[in-house]
Amino acid sequence: MKHEKKKISKMVDEILTYFLFHYNSPAEIKVTPKSGAYLLEFTFSKVEMDKKEFEKLKNRLVSKRVPELEDYYWQLAGELDDSDELMLVAMMSDSVEMKQDAGQVKIKVTRKL
Repeated sequence: MKHEKKKISKMVDEILTYFLFHYNSPAEIKVTPKSGAYLLEFTFSKVEMDKKEFEKLKNRLVSKRVPELEDYYWQLAGELDDSDELMLVAMMSDSVEMKQDAGQVKIKVTRKL
């Protein structure tokens, strides 16, 4: 369970870092432990992102979970200034929902234990 909590905090860190680096956006983050899962909710305000950028980001985050690669790839990736870490977040997520409205981006990530 200890490693699961580290994975959750790393996922939060990568999504927050992406939005701070690319958009310098104010952020609200909510992490909710549930029975057998974690729910991560992000709201980023004042995001100047067009529909094409949003769809590109969505394609990076919405992916199939690959549990056997989670630990290995994160160690190899290190700290990059690209969105490669977001693909790692996607590989660690069971579901990702994204919405964009009036300069605001909302992301909901579920990771089952």
